[in-house]
Amino acid sequence: MRIYGDTSWWLAYKCRRDTHHATAITLFDLEPDAQVLWTPWQRVEVFNTFRQVERVGLIGSGESRQLIRLLEQEVRLGYWPHLEFEWTSAVRTACELAAEHSLKMLVRGMDLFHVAIAIECGADAFLSFDGEQYALAEVAGVTVVQLQTR
Repeated sequence: MRIYGDTSWWLAYKCRRDTHHATAITLFDLEPDAQVLWTPWQRVEVFNTFRQVERVGLIGSGESRQLIRLLEQEVRLGYWPHLEFEWTSAVRTACELAAEHSLKMLVRGMDLFHVAIAIECGADAFLSFDGEQYALAEVAGVTVVQLQTR
């Protein structure tokens, strides 16, 4: 199963102090053959998030750089399949999702973009700890992965 993990999942998976860490790591118990996709957009979002959580003291000084280096190495080794997508198509899909759903539910711009990229990458499922993002993925017809709380 090819899964698009949003920033909240990546942070929880990589940061043991995140409140969702214990739940995030259950993914491979639930789906042993899961392939969590890595895209250029996640590189921006996830790496920035690592730096931001260091900035506010949720992780130690220099830890964001360690997390980034480790994740880059894991991508190079193929642990996280790297996928490119057509940016213009992703923007178009995000606009279509907004037109269809934004008057009916709470939808943030970046949530639109995450779900659109998952669609554009042909992900089989979507993974997040953001309830609004999950709701958007579901109404957009994307299967969502429900992880078990430990």
